[in-house]
Amino acid sequence: MRVALRPLPWRVLRRKLSKLAQLSREEFQPVIGLEVHVQLNTKSKLFSRAPCDSDAPPNSQVAAFDMATPGTLPMLNKSCVMHALRMAVLLNCEIPPYCRFDRKHYFYADMPAGYQITQSDQPVARNGRFTYSVYSEDIPSYNKEVRITQLQLEQDSGKTIHFGQSSLIDLNRAGAPLVEVVSEPDFSTALEAMCFVQQLRLLLMHHGICQGEMHKGHLRVDANVSLSHDGNKGVRTEVKNINSLRHLHTAINFEINRQYEVISSGNRVINETRTCDEHGRTVSMRDKEEITDYRFIPEPNLPFLKVSKLNWNCSYAFIEKQILVFSLQESTDLSRFVNLCADRLKNCGASEFVTWMNELKMMMLRITSNTADFDFESVSHQNRGRRAGRADSICSLVFNKRRRLIECCQLFNENNLWRITDEATINKMMEEVLAKNEKLVQKASTGHAKSVTKLRNLLVDSSKKRIDSEQAENAIVARLNILKSSTCSEK
Repeated sequence: MRVALRPLPWRVLRRKLSKLAQLSREEFQPVIGLEVHVQLNTKSKLFSRAPCDSDAPPNSQVAAFDMATPGTLPMLNKSCVMHALRMAVLLNCEIPPYCRFDRKHYFYADMPAGYQITQSDQPVARNGRFTYSVYSEDIPSYNKEVRITQLQLEQDSGKTIHFGQSSLIDLNRAGAPLVEVVSEPDFSTALEAMCFVQQLRLLLMHHGICQGEMHKGHLRVDANVSLSHDGNKGVRTEVKNINSLRHLHTAINFEINRQYEVISSGNRVINETRTCDEHGRTVSMRDKEEITDYRFIPEPNLPFLKVSKLNWNCSYAFIEKQILVFSLQESTDLSRFVNLCADRLKNCGASEFVTWMNELKMMMLRITSNTADFDFESVSHQNRGRRAGRADSICSLVFNKRRRLIECCQLFNENNLWRITDEATINKMMEEVLAKNEKLVQKASTGHAKSVTKLRNLLVDSSKKRIDSEQAENAIVARLNILKSSTCSEK
């Protein structure tokens, strides 16, 4: 059954379109809402015991219920419900004491039963909120809170593969457990929407709820985009099945630009469903001028699901610091180590810290000591040595031949490893190198770049790599300029 929408009289519509066409781009506000389909990380499907394996051969992970074999009944997977409740807690949702499954009737070739078991009126959770960070190289970062309308458990459909004039059906995905995260239209830019999905994905991966491989369909996004003016809602279009963050950002921006071009040309934006091509551009699939009646009815083969009061404590401050910022796994020792490092390295750059941590990781793999034996004060000494341009291979010297942790400053003093930063000392060593290589000095004075590089390398090697290469080259170039000016004055 389809219900036709009553159109506006043509004269009224034409007058309205002509007014909108005269508006500038800045007078329109994008309104964006998301529906994120999260495939739960479970061994079996939502209503059958068939395994969930996205890499399996076609139609090899299918139970009789997934094929809608007559007489088969759904059997609810408890693990799927627990994952959905974890998501509800993480997204600060209200969890009602009862939830119910419904049948949503529509026909697709990859939906054998002719209906999807989902949740409509009484979902597993509703009225949530998710706070996340919006960041980009072009703008200062800021925090944003998005309202979550509801979370609903549902089964996935199969997959249709178009092959020439034929269509092939793969039912491996049919019945896979999904949680649909429906947000309010609280996003105003493509960047906000992309950062939301990115950080939601990291959060769910950290808690083992979703594997998060978007290219395999573990997380798919539908974006609803419209342009409003002075609080008047615009016509909404839905971009379905976006499976990458880059395409999400590109598709939303493309759709905003497309809708503005349609309005500015005096035409009307059509309420339609669109898809995203390989370049992130939206392409029309079908119009929504008629509202489909899905004929929702309660699922007769599944009773109401009663949810007891939950006592889970999920602190967003912990998630924000450990997951969204550092993307760390759960580990008491690791948490203690990172927190202590962060307290002592407040002025350390990201690239320096990551490089140091990678070196430390390789060293720690070779010993049996854990973080309880580690002298965290050495972290600060080592990083100060690195930031000041001192010895490169510091981490490898933290462990002596007995593979026992010793104090870093003691190592630097005993092995004379501190970087040479004194200009007088550098100039003295440079004069010795130049005196031994007069031919290279003559070539370098004529502007021969390779000769300058050779002199720089000789100076760095003579200091046992205790002089920074950039500082060495600057000193040599300055000296060569002095020699050139003195030669010109003599002539």
